[in-house]
Formats: sequence, C-alpha cells, structure tokens
Amino acid sequence: METRPGLSPRDRLARVEQGFFVLGITAVLCLAGAATTEGFLDGGNVENLLRLSAAFGILAIGEAFVVLGKGIDLSVAGVGLGCAQATLAFMANGMPEGQAVALLVGLALLLGVVNGVLVAYLEVPALFATLATGLLTIGGVDILLLDRNFYALPEGSVLSALSSGSILGVPGAIFVAGALFLLAWFLVSGTSYGRLTRAMGDNFETARSSGAPVRPLQVLGYVVSALFAVLAGYMAVSVQGSVQTTATSFDPLLFTALTVTVIGGVSLAGGRGTMLGVLAGTLFVGVLNNLLILRGLSSSLQDLVRGGVLIAAIALDAWLHPRDEETAKADEL
Repeated sequence: METRPGLSPRDRLARVEQGFFVLGITAVLCLAGAATTEGFLDGGNVENLLRLSAAFGILAIGEAFVVLGKGIDLSVAGVGLGCAQATLAFMANGMPEGQAVALLVGLALLLGVVNGVLVAYLEVPALFATLATGLLTIGGVDILLLDRNFYALPEGSVLSALSSGSILGVPGAIFVAGALFLLAWFLVSGTSYGRLTRAMGDNFETARSSGAPVRPLQVLGYVVSALFAVLAGYMAVSVQGSVQTTATSFDPLLFTALTVTVIGGVSLAGGRGTMLGVLAGTLFVGVLNNLLILRGLSSSLQDLVRGGVLIAAIALDAWLHPRDEETAKADEL
C-alpha cells in the first residue's frame, strides 16, 4: 500500500489492515505452542479450540457492529446466555423447540431495541445502559423463568446440530460461524447500512448533517448486536451441551468478545475496522485461551494474561486512532 511522504510511523500503521498483523501473530503463537506445549496440535484439541472459538467469534461480530458506530454493547453475553438458558428451560417444560427459539430470539431483538432507544433517543451512556440490560436479562431469566440453574440440551435437537458433525474434517460449528462472518462482511462492506454506520462512527455530527438517519442507525446496530448475541448463545449451548448462568457468569465471555473486537482492529474511536480483523482476533484469542489452559495456569493467572492483552489492545487502538479536537467537540454536542 502506498503512503504519502511525511506520514508518521503511527499514521502508516493506522492505514494497514490490522487483521493481517493479528493473523501473523497468531501463526507465531501456534508455532510456539506446537514447540512447547504437548497435545496442542492433537486433532481433538484443534477441533475443540475451533468449536469454542466459533461461539465467542459470533458474539464479537455483533459487538463489532455497535463499535463501528462508536458505541459499545456490554449486554451481549447476558442476552446470549440468558436467552439460551431460557430456551432450554422452556424445552425442559415441554415447549416445542422451534417455539422456544422463536420466543427467545424475539426477546433478544426487543432487548436490542431497548438498548438502542436508551442510547440513541434518551441519550443514556451506552456503557451504563447496556451493562444494566445485560444484568437485568440474566437476573430476570433466573427469577422469572427458571426453576433450577442448570439445563442440558436434549439429544437430537436442532440446536445440537449447530456444532455437530464435520465436513472434510472441519467441525460443523466452523461452517456456521464462517457463514455468519460472510454475512457480516457483506453487511459492513456491501450495504448502505454498513457504509452509513462507518460514517456515523467516524463523525456523528457530519453524518447527521449529511442526512444520515443516525438515531435509527444506532437502534439498528444494537438490534443486530442482540441477534448475533443470541445466535452465539445457541452456539455455546450446542458446543457445550448445556448452560449454567448466574448474575456474574457472563463476565469472561463478555470480555473475550471485547478483546476479540479490539485486537481485530475495530477501533473504539468508531468508524474503523473490518470483519477480517474480527476473524483474526477470534483465532488469536482462541489459540491464546487454549494454550493458557493446556499450560495448566490457574484461573487467576489466566485472567491476568487476558486482562493484560485487552489493555494492550486498547492502548494500541488509542495510539493509532487518537481523538482529535474536532471529534471531541462533536461528541460534546
């Protein structure tokens, strides 16, 4: 890629697709894991790594749509896991699977609308609005819909088929996640919704003054995020065969999705990022998590490493995409 003379190293890096860097780092991490960690390249371990990565990769897709529009959605894990557990609870009580799925997908979309209205029209800060929605979803499902905390996925259900089987040795979960990544890539790159969302994230006031329906776009972003969240919840249930949630159990999944999004180059400053980057971030975090487990690190050390990686990714994003004075003033309006 050509760069104009006089660009600083930071500006040059900011113009390069971050996903390629992350894929390269992931390849190096895989080589290091193969050389130092017994069992890393075993077929069963690789398959398990990919299947688990599919769930949080789908969750990160939805998060990326909101972040591209310069928002943030902290409800994704709560919505995904809460709706998945409620679906299994209804099925355990005799409700047909299709009806239970339709009901909880509808609830997820409604929660997306609530998030969008709170942020876009009532101007509640997204950080607090979506965190509250996620907690309310987990707590509400637990109190209103569950008579026990653990539910297993019945054998032979449609949800179980999401991740079952393989094609040419590739787990079915990867094909489902791949199809959703392709759909997300098309929405971001090939539709007016994607282009307007990028424009809104780059400069909200400029997008509004040019006639873009910025507030409906914000609502739609949270609805899309909620849809991918519930799909991620179903994928997680399909891979694990069960789900168990509490008011705080969604934290690791939430921060994994945020880490994937930021590491993949979807800037928290808004308007920048690609689905290739999100895919690269998914693979990186999946490999990292797998190696941390195989190395037998305690959960505290694992959290320390993951937290450090997230902080490093946020710091890199802030350095590559600083808020200029014009953007800061526009945000204050």
